[in-house]
Amino acid sequence: MLKVVFGERSVSLEKLASRYEKLKVQLSEQYYNQEAGLPYDKELMKKLSQQLTEVSLEFLKNFKKPRSMYLASIETIADAERLETELKLKDQRMEKISTEKYSIGGRKVNWGSWRQFNAQMDDYKKRKEVFDEFIGKASSIAPLIRKRMSISKDVYGRYGLTPLDSYLEFEGIGFDELRDLLMKLGDGAREAFLTAADHYAPEVLGKKKTEYYDDYYTWRGRIFRPLNKYFEGKDALNEVQRFLRSFGFETAKIKVDAEDREKKSPSAFCFGIQIPNDVRICYRRVSPFSDFGSLFHEFGHGVHDVSANPTDSVWKRYIVPMGVAETFSMFIESMLSTPMFLRDDLKIDERAISDIIDRERFMNLAFLTFYAANSIMKIEFWKKGYSMEEASKRWQRLTKRFFIEVPGDYWFLHHIMPDYDVYSPSYVIAAMRVVAIRKQLAKDFGEAWWRNRRAGDFVKELAKTRGEFDVKAWKLDPNLYLKEQLSLSFL
Repeated sequence: MLKVVFGERSVSLEKLASRYEKLKVQLSEQYYNQEAGLPYDKELMKKLSQQLTEVSLEFLKNFKKPRSMYLASIETIADAERLETELKLKDQRMEKISTEKYSIGGRKVNWGSWRQFNAQMDDYKKRKEVFDEFIGKASSIAPLIRKRMSISKDVYGRYGLTPLDSYLEFEGIGFDELRDLLMKLGDGAREAFLTAADHYAPEVLGKKKTEYYDDYYTWRGRIFRPLNKYFEGKDALNEVQRFLRSFGFETAKIKVDAEDREKKSPSAFCFGIQIPNDVRICYRRVSPFSDFGSLFHEFGHGVHDVSANPTDSVWKRYIVPMGVAETFSMFIESMLSTPMFLRDDLKIDERAISDIIDRERFMNLAFLTFYAANSIMKIEFWKKGYSMEEASKRWQRLTKRFFIEVPGDYWFLHHIMPDYDVYSPSYVIAAMRVVAIRKQLAKDFGEAWWRNRRAGDFVKELAKTRGEFDVKAWKLDPNLYLKEQLSLSFL
């Protein structure tokens, strides 16, 4: 047991880590309730955050290693100092980003139900009206976002770092390398995305061309509607659990909440409350195919969490690079764009599969253009010290470069961009890593690798590595990923 002795006081790393986990579990439950639209205790959250800060400060004072715990301790302190601001931001985004003109489910459309509204509203003029109203109100929450980012800068600065420094170290990648990858992906996807968007616009958007208010989530909520008929009568929850069990994963520990509550997050999410024993998935039903996508993605997070070895260190179980966390969710979700799996496992008609794959690849192109803009702006935000106004202008320029120029304040309304120091690039990193992992699985276990329990064992072993996952073991190849997404039948 590693100890540091100061006079008569002995500080044990293991005891500090145990206290860290106990407090983190209690705080995570409150955060989960907040995102799930359930009652939560703000005062308790503040108290727990303060106690976690005390543990983190003690670690930083006495230890330099493990490095992941060192960096996570800084983030924990930042979390605590940001907490009150973040609570206000979440509340005000639900309250201020809303409209009295339209309702859904008997409640006014707000930030939490905006995507459902866009998915169900066929009149594009009304979708534009709500988008414009929300963009017009976005600046009202900008001061809280500015304050949140300022707190992060200050906390990391005390230790000679920035949030970007920590992020890049966790992901094992340099700023220039990451920026170049993102530029290549965004530029490489643009032309195909716009061509495909025009192809789908009359059917999906009800007009000839895509426009600035047809955001990524509008596309995602509507593009798959013609596919719903192929998935009606299929239970997404049963199917994802059946698949994962057949692949060798435990799913019984993962609890699922599908209730529709007014203040529930519009995005599906997974929380590892106590890893690996208390893992929860929360989502809102949107449509049959979208529900499949949400559950396959979130169950990827879930099985990653429940695969952890309960006897491993706290830092190995809980402190995981964001790009690694997203690798497993995107890996499981990728089954829905695997023709043989759709045909043989989900029993989808052969004639429908080409349409499914085309629409999936189109959304991957939309993802690349949107997340290239999100990711580049956010890493530059920290590198160049953008103000809120400069960040909005830069994001708007990047949208013009990669897809269609969108009002810059849109990023204030995103569920990732204002809520995290850096997260968006993790999705792109994970997407490229998934292609590499799938390529290896096909090489070693055949085209139908998911039916081979040895392949399942291989993936489970990767999942068990958690915070010790080798982030440099899989080559991030933008050309390989782009090639696959550009293969639409009508291009």
